[in-house]
Amino acid sequence: MKRTIRHLARVVGFGLALSAIGPFVGLPTGLSADHAVAKTKHPGKRLYMRRTCVACHGRNGKRAIQDYPNVAGQEKSYLLRQIMDIVEGKRTGGLNAQGKPRAEAMRGALVTPEGQPRITREEAKQISDWLASLEPAKPNPPKDLKPEDIAAGEKLYKKKRCQTCHGKKGDKPLKGYPYVAGQKYEYIIHQMQDIRDKKRTNGKTKTMFNFVRKLKDDEIAKIAAWLSTIDRTAK
Repeated sequence: MKRTIRHLARVVGFGLALSAIGPFVGLPTGLSADHAVAKTKHPGKRLYMRRTCVACHGRNGKRAIQDYPNVAGQEKSYLLRQIMDIVEGKRTGGLNAQGKPRAEAMRGALVTPEGQPRITREEAKQISDWLASLEPAKPNPPKDLKPEDIAAGEKLYKKKRCQTCHGKKGDKPLKGYPYVAGQKYEYIIHQMQDIRDKKRTNGKTKTMFNFVRKLKDDEIAKIAAWLSTIDRTAK
């Protein structure tokens, strides 16, 4: 009988010790394991899925379809501004492969046909915060890029002082400007052309216009070629 009591005391004591150190070793104290895991999930990820962002920008913002951009690891305040500009109808652009304005598909996902936003600024902020926290996608430039065009693109990038806002290699932008290193080749081309041709005029593009207004299509393509090869994930 005494041995039984001592055994129970040891078991109870051990249980109390575990509950005391639980917060330090990751043991749930009064919470289920599933609930504890759920609390660690970023709300922006759930919103990203629910607002159908994944349909065009891909899983975790790294597998964008067509000429949509990869958005994982993008500058946070830039992401937020672009989402809200599209919701508010401030970001426009040239036509996509289907002959429709490039921002129209995203606006259709975020705004009802009656013009009511499907997303709040706080939700957009959470999505932007989550995407900015992710590692960017690996570069995936076209296979047929010519080495001489890539080299020429680097020279043009420096000559046109693109590094002033986007950083030496497009990987250290000023706040509110996007990372362009490793971005998709076609996306870079379309955005530079749209800004040059004043089809996209939202946000800080007015500043960029002065740098790109005299660029020819082949020069833009060379800058895009170089930028699309830069690996931001490289250590």
